[in-house]
Amino acid sequence: MNELHYAARQDRPIGGTRDDALDRGPFVESLVRALVVDEIDTSGTLTGRRASGSVVGLTGRWGLGKSSVINLLAEKLGTMDRTIVAEFNPWLFKGRDELLIGFFSALRTAMGKSDAEVARDLVSQVDRYWNAINLAGHGVAAFVDLHGGSGAASRGWKTWVPRFAKLIAAQKAKSPNEERKALEKKLVKLKCAVVVLIDELDRVEDDEVRAVAQLIKAVGDIKGMSYLVAYDQERVVQALGRGDGSDRRASGENYLEKIIQHPIPLRPLFEEDAVKLLNAALSNHSVDLAEPSNDSQRGIFTSIIKEISTPREIKRLVGAYVIMERAVRGEICPYDVLGYCWILAKSPSVRDQLAANIDGVVSDPGDAEALVRAARPNNGQKVDVVSVLGNSAKVQERLLRNLFPVFGKSADGPDGDRLFRRRNLVRMLYLGDPPGIIPIREVERLWNLPQDELETELSSSLADGRLASVIDRVDDLLPVLPASGDDRFWVALAHVLHRTTDWLHGPENARAVGDDAATALYRLALRDPKQAPRVASCIEALVRAEDLVIIPWLLRKHLFACGLTRNSEDVRGGGVLDRDAVIALLEREVPRYRVAVLDGTALRRIPNVEAIYVLSNSGNWTGELRESLTSQLDSADAIWTLAGLVVPPGYSIHVKHLDELFDAKVVRERLEQLVAGDELPTDPWLRESTLRLLKILGGADPMFGLGYDDDP
Repeated sequence: MNELHYAARQDRPIGGTRDDALDRGPFVESLVRALVVDEIDTSGTLTGRRASGSVVGLTGRWGLGKSSVINLLAEKLGTMDRTIVAEFNPWLFKGRDELLIGFFSALRTAMGKSDAEVARDLVSQVDRYWNAINLAGHGVAAFVDLHGGSGAASRGWKTWVPRFAKLIAAQKAKSPNEERKALEKKLVKLKCAVVVLIDELDRVEDDEVRAVAQLIKAVGDIKGMSYLVAYDQERVVQALGRGDGSDRRASGENYLEKIIQHPIPLRPLFEEDAVKLLNAALSNHSVDLAEPSNDSQRGIFTSIIKEISTPREIKRLVGAYVIMERAVRGEICPYDVLGYCWILAKSPSVRDQLAANIDGVVSDPGDAEALVRAARPNNGQKVDVVSVLGNSAKVQERLLRNLFPVFGKSADGPDGDRLFRRRNLVRMLYLGDPPGIIPIREVERLWNLPQDELETELSSSLADGRLASVIDRVDDLLPVLPASGDDRFWVALAHVLHRTTDWLHGPENARAVGDDAATALYRLALRDPKQAPRVASCIEALVRAEDLVIIPWLLRKHLFACGLTRNSEDVRGGGVLDRDAVIALLEREVPRYRVAVLDGTALRRIPNVEAIYVLSNSGNWTGELRESLTSQLDSADAIWTLAGLVVPPGYSIHVKHLDELFDAKVVRERLEQLVAGDELPTDPWLRESTLRLLKILGGADPMFGLGYDDDP
């Protein structure tokens, strides 16, 4: 496999045992024993299997290898007969109902892959169980309450009890509780263990973390099933907690204790583990790094190994090294390249400081620096790392001392291929960044362009797909980019993200770029609270520019952070603006968003629906707006655009929420007429989005595969 293909996959977990450089087999075997119980007769013959019924938590920081362990466990369980493995990733779903549907879909799919006869019985029983829950109404709410939930879910369920009883009597259906018990009996009879693996719980929003926790608590009551949940303890505790500070942590920990019976921390990465993984990663790329031949090389290697804390860091390091080393092979010492790539991966600002202070770190500086050095007292003192490269370089001081003798360690061996030679450092620095990464000098150039030129270049970057990479780099560099360029850049970007023509005609990346841009601004102040006034100033500039892409995203995020949505007063925290500022911003923006809906701009020209959702979430969506949007959805272009905005592949929404925004019945009838007349988009992405909308308007969820066929 070529280097670029590996580099593209550098952040992926390992796929199976053949890639396991850390010999995690015994650990995986222990997890299997915790989740599955073998039934053995007196002669020692395996007669069946059953789930232990445990809910096991696999905890560890992001990048430590939880997903890799999940893959190894799934591979092992997949080789065992009478064992069904369902893999559920909540990151693919949004909202309580969608999570429940996704869970049952994963369970059903896994059962369908097992022994044919067993699968038919189990799939049929799971369908009956799901149908009973669905018949009961309220999806997750009914399910959670059935299994011991409380609060809003319980209240909602109780209002449905009389109706549910009538439906049961009319259709002679069984209750969800009866169907669950039937499923449990089926599992016991078939002597079959079901294991559900849930990964990436820590990557979803706080509400989804809580929804998954409720789901796990509910399904954990189904006998015959075991669960393993992978998550970052700190992240999930914060998401589940309520209040502030220690109170939030304590409440989150208490909540988590009710869900997870056996938390198992993934062991930290030891130095010998890091060496194994680094060597394995280099081998996978067919790169041969010879044993260190001198103290400097050994020092570089040791410095890196001591800093590595997760497998993901190794993948990022090697991903950069494979590309950079090939480009300078034979010119620069491979260990110097490795050290440089570690700086590039972990401390890009240090790399930028090296570029800005080349003469200060090399052994053969230019004339001006040479004169400065000659004037220093010859007392053996070395140059201080921080004084040359700034405070950010302090964390890399050990490595920098090995790379550049000017900072304290004498060079050993030939130095013609070392980075501390000016020619070599310039070659390494200005060789270019790995593919897909925008150089800092390009971002700085854009940042300083006049408004009209900037808009032209950003528009061109959006058209050729490079704008997302620009925003990613801006996210990294924003703290050091001068605030004087904020108004020009963000306003120009907002103008570019507003479509200049009506309607969607296929997939466009303006939506993703807008989300990334808003996230970059949001993170700036979260990472450094002293930047909050700068973010507030950017928001003000965007409001003056009448932006309808970035500001609505930020405003909606703050509505939830401050508990200002119509359905919840829970204060999540984590916002950049305080509550009063959010209320004031909402009051200013609502009239503008109303106009955008009423005059058709929101549907025709904006790449996302954040402005519409702000109105809806804040309780400002009126009958007038509903009637207006319904009337606008009177053509094929309009309905196709709606589909691409609201339910593109990977997104879903309940029909009742759509019906709040427009008359779902009327739009469904219009869409059915289009389909009957074979008026569907020719673009595959837009066609799929339109068919997904048709399913949802028909009361189904495309994530679960129910409702209309893909090609009516």
